[in-house]
Amino acid sequence: MIGLVAREKELTFLHAFIGDVQDGPAALVLEGVAGIGKSTLWLAGVEYARAQGLRVLVSRPAEAERGLAHVGLADLFEGLLCDVLPVLSGPRRRALEAALLLEEASGDPVDQRALAVAVRDVLHLLSEREPILIAVDDVQWLDPSSSSALAFALRRLNANRVLLLLARRHVDGAFPSEHALGASRVQRLPIGPLSVGALHRLMRDRIGRPFGRQTLLRIHERSGGNPFYALELARALDADVDPLQPLPVPETLEELVRARISGLPVTTRQALAFASALGTISESLLERAGIAAKALEPAIAAHVVERQNGTIRFTHPLLSSVLYQELGNDRRSVHGRIAGIVDDPLVRARHLALSKDMPDADVAGVLDAAASLAADRGGSAEAAELAEQALRLTPPDDHDERRRRALGAARAHQAAGEWTRARTIATDLLVQTKMGSLRAEVLVLLAELETTDHAVALLEEALREAAPHPALQSAIHCRLAWATRFRTGYVRALEHARAALELAEDLDDGMLRGRARAVQAVLGWIVGDAEATDFPMRAHDFATAIGGEQLVQEATLAVANTLAPSSTRDEARTWFELEHREWQERDEPRSARAIWGLSWVEFWAGRWELAADYAARARDTSSQYGLEVSQDLLPMAVIAVHRGRLEVAREHAQGGLELAQEQFGLHPPQLLAVLGLAALWSGDASGAAGWLRKADEQAAALEWGEPSVRWWSADYIELLLESGRIGDAVRVLDVWETDAARVGREWVLAHATRCRGLVAAAKGNVDQAASLLEQAVRQHGEVGDPFGRARALLALGIVSRRARLKRAARDAIHEALGGFEQLGAATWVEKARDELGSIGGRTRELGLTAAERRVATLVAEGQTNREVAAALFLGERTVASHLTHIYAKLGVRSRTELARRLD
Repeated sequence: MIGLVAREKELTFLHAFIGDVQDGPAALVLEGVAGIGKSTLWLAGVEYARAQGLRVLVSRPAEAERGLAHVGLADLFEGLLCDVLPVLSGPRRRALEAALLLEEASGDPVDQRALAVAVRDVLHLLSEREPILIAVDDVQWLDPSSSSALAFALRRLNANRVLLLLARRHVDGAFPSEHALGASRVQRLPIGPLSVGALHRLMRDRIGRPFGRQTLLRIHERSGGNPFYALELARALDADVDPLQPLPVPETLEELVRARISGLPVTTRQALAFASALGTISESLLERAGIAAKALEPAIAAHVVERQNGTIRFTHPLLSSVLYQELGNDRRSVHGRIAGIVDDPLVRARHLALSKDMPDADVAGVLDAAASLAADRGGSAEAAELAEQALRLTPPDDHDERRRRALGAARAHQAAGEWTRARTIATDLLVQTKMGSLRAEVLVLLAELETTDHAVALLEEALREAAPHPALQSAIHCRLAWATRFRTGYVRALEHARAALELAEDLDDGMLRGRARAVQAVLGWIVGDAEATDFPMRAHDFATAIGGEQLVQEATLAVANTLAPSSTRDEARTWFELEHREWQERDEPRSARAIWGLSWVEFWAGRWELAADYAARARDTSSQYGLEVSQDLLPMAVIAVHRGRLEVAREHAQGGLELAQEQFGLHPPQLLAVLGLAALWSGDASGAAGWLRKADEQAAALEWGEPSVRWWSADYIELLLESGRIGDAVRVLDVWETDAARVGREWVLAHATRCRGLVAAAKGNVDQAASLLEQAVRQHGEVGDPFGRARALLALGIVSRRARLKRAARDAIHEALGGFEQLGAATWVEKARDELGSIGGRTRELGLTAAERRVATLVAEGQTNREVAAALFLGERTVASHLTHIYAKLGVRSRTELARRLD
């Protein structure tokens, strides 16, 4: 290895970077031309980091290894996983074990996102114990699967002691790992040429003999200060060089290297050529190839290769590159020999492909199978490369097989994130395929690569091409139903779902029938179809029916809202909990959808803290997997605004609107409504009216006939009434109530009754208002809606106060206040307290918390501590503690005095 000479400034910079481990990952990129000394500085950084107590994860990929899946990850995690694997969740642990070949294949494909999240978890766990340095030399050769997983992980390490040290040649643009961190966290250190004096010291140390001043100057001029080039020149020169003659050496560095290698024995050059086609190679594999270990001894002595722990690696990538290029036409026979001795089917397939330059049906078949295996192992980039090689080697007269493999290659590139290449292959295939089902499948693939508007046009063309193939038509109708819902409205989109179901029924195809019914059920529910009720059994088929990988929450919301009343809430809770338990060890995004549904169940149940926890957990999983959509932020925004955390609600709502605009090209009504409530409950009635009007108009444009998804309607009606717009309020209420009655949404009808009471109050019909609000209190109680009940009690108290029924008003508002406090509805707690203050007079429970008031009421009724504890699900010691505080606050000394005080 070339020693460090005259690199003091670079070392100082490198040491400062390693010594400054801050929260959040950061990277240092060593950049320069081949031979300039990047690897030497990189190694110095690795050694310094170890000396400073950092855990160092190292990978030194070779050019020949770039097509092998997860080789880089295997290097980085070598010897580190025993402690962290047991801590990972099941899906993540299995994905990592399968990708790194740590266990026998289970037959299940590796979830690439689960693998990437597992990499993130491993880095997070390691960095919690000690700072870590991820060091990758020649990062340009890091295999795409490792590079992608590492970039995914780095984007999600927000406050971890992780440093990244990369060495790479000068290229345009940044590598995925650099993009992942962002420009502000990436420093670049250009590695420049050495001075004449530095080269003199380097050659004296490495070559062991002096050079004349003129010769030294000429070496420096020819090499441009490149230390590797200078050393190669020095090795090629005799001790006595005529200063008046040109240097008697080849003109280029490559020629110098070639000349140096040509001086080695023939058997050594043959062994080196074999090694150059493999990258880092084990001595045991060389033996299997019939190459004796002693054949490499001259190359080791000449510092062409080095032996480390039973493996052979080149001392510089340029040596390997020159050797490989020198193989010329023999290159294919070398790859053929390698294919005959390696065990891994993917390595074998890759070398088989490189051994052929003409179509070969048998080899193409092997590559086709290997592409599937690579995809199952989570190596999407490698699968795409193998699939395209299979296409290249498929005989041109085998038209059907070539088209099938072209479609497969396009899909493989899509899965690998190479959408441009996928689109190119699919577009070429479309030109070659004039009609029929294959053309339809290509159009469906292209639709997945386009924006919604373009996708719809492609799907419509695909539907026409699939006319003789009803099964394919049914599948395309399902996709069109979902793709057109924002473009033409949910009612017209539902026509596609019905067409898909009709085709499935004609075919008597159970799978297609299930998918079509799932789409029909969800779309039907959103438009307000009273017969769309069988969601739990349909939700399983929904994501697959509309496009497979896209995670959607509409089906989940349908289950939660339909089963929101207390009479069926346990059914929804049980269903989601079972769904979560079933999938948490197999499919975390699907499990997160169930958690997302539980957040809505607990929100309607009034358990807002638990609901917020569920919503945050669901969003975290989606974010970790890179699957975040606007709906992920919706329950977080809704719960936050109801808890009075208005700025948090605004932040989530705005974030959701930005995502929705990017993903769907529109602003969802519910997120607009959150901004309306945040404005309303912060005192901005005018701003609230604008947001809530937009939400109502957008819902109408989308033909949302389901009343429960328009949950903001009650607040919009109340705002209109407070603004004196009684007629507008009644029109909104009439539509909302009619929809609720049609689909039997009892908890919405309770809100409608409360709104009817508010309308009566606005018209001055106090008795009618009180009667309706008392009915609303009962209805909200019957459906288990504590927030709605507290709202109805508050409204009843206000109406009673205006009727000068102070005691009734105080009682109602007190009870409302208790409900709001139990929920944690800060804005409404304040509003209820203000209303109490406007009544006047001394309140009988001044200063008591909601929990203390509930205990005091039961004790005043004559219940023992044990009975109170059982009724309120508390411990007896807790009841006794509450009583101590109650006595102190109210100035009483006994249960009798307490009962008298509360009478």
